[in-house]
Amino acid sequence: MKILLVNYHYFIHGGPDRYFFNVKDLLEKAGHAVIPFSFDYDETFETPYRRYFPEPISGRGTFLLENLKLTKRQKLTYLRKMFKNEEVEKKFFDLLDRERPDIVYSIYLSSSMLPKILHIAKKRFKIPVVYRLSDFHMICPSYLFFRNGEVCQECLNTPWAAVRYRCVQSSMLASLLRVIQIAMIRKRRWYDSVDRFVCPSRLMQTCLLNAGFLKEKVAWVPTFTGDLLSGSGETGKSILYFGKLTREKGVEVLLRAYNALESPRYPLKLIGHCSDDYRTYLYTLLDARHRDMVSISGPLHGEAMWQELRSCAFVVQPAIWLENMPNTLIEALSAGKPVVASDVGSLTELVKDEENGYLVSPGDAKKLSQVLNKMSCDSDLVAMGEQSRRRYEKYHTADVHFQQLQSIFTDLVAGSSNS
Repeated sequence: MKILLVNYHYFIHGGPDRYFFNVKDLLEKAGHAVIPFSFDYDETFETPYRRYFPEPISGRGTFLLENLKLTKRQKLTYLRKMFKNEEVEKKFFDLLDRERPDIVYSIYLSSSMLPKILHIAKKRFKIPVVYRLSDFHMICPSYLFFRNGEVCQECLNTPWAAVRYRCVQSSMLASLLRVIQIAMIRKRRWYDSVDRFVCPSRLMQTCLLNAGFLKEKVAWVPTFTGDLLSGSGETGKSILYFGKLTREKGVEVLLRAYNALESPRYPLKLIGHCSDDYRTYLYTLLDARHRDMVSISGPLHGEAMWQELRSCAFVVQPAIWLENMPNTLIEALSAGKPVVASDVGSLTELVKDEENGYLVSPGDAKKLSQVLNKMSCDSDLVAMGEQSRRRYEKYHTADVHFQQLQSIFTDLVAGSSNS
């Protein structure tokens, strides 16, 4: 089968990118031909298909919106391309016309680009389309269901609430543009081009159904990761958070919880992408007593990251938003590590309280501190880690994921051939 994979980045920046390359390897090992389509950033990995990658709206050198600096003219161009981008449409059309894939599997792309190109695949080329939901951008203007430090789902009933609350970049104009964009996409029914929506979590599945999507088009396919078990069975010597360092991820709550420890047994390591300003702010939160026990570093990849994971005592996921099946948590399960997580979103699908870790109310730094102290002294960490590993083997291995994905692809391609 020839499969076209669509993703915003052809390099690793966040969870969707890691999944993109993981599933690319998985499909290729199974004998499928995989063709990538992405934006062409300076960081883009080399591929023979790079000539089909359009330039990003923000320019090749900037992939973090908070670092984007635009002139007034560039802002107008950015605004226009939010609603119509001829280069994206042409290069996607040319790639489809040349390669004629059997199916399109979209991992992640900006909400302004994705619906139109999927429409091209389905209506112009009659190619089945599968779309994986990495966040809530289809039903929430800010993508996050998160406002003023708390979970908010008002936009399920009325997306115009985002304008009132200035949910996008704290701007009424930016929020209005996103709401108009969502309304336009729905009015033109571009998402009708999608044959199957792949939901990594039960949470996402429920959100789509509550938003009115057809049940027969929504499939639950849990995310997978590679096998990271070291086989040592030993308890590590650090507390680890890894992933993006942003407010909704709860890293501020984690630092306050760590500050409250009288005498920490394990050092705390925070590893991941972080803006310079936010990193500076996080350092201001550190208690002077524990400053030497806390490290905040940039992202690690491959074996360097897995070594940090294998050598930790347990992993913390202190999110205060509706996490949608984070790769980092599944990687922790794969490595056989206990997890302390917030009792919110899809985290409750992965962590069972007092079995493979503990659940804490989101934002409760005092309770989190108590659990960190308990975990640091717990003799049952190995047993909890074994429970994590069992959950990984049941739901999140490459083989389990491949069988589910292959079944969807095969059914849709067969149906397309018969129509």
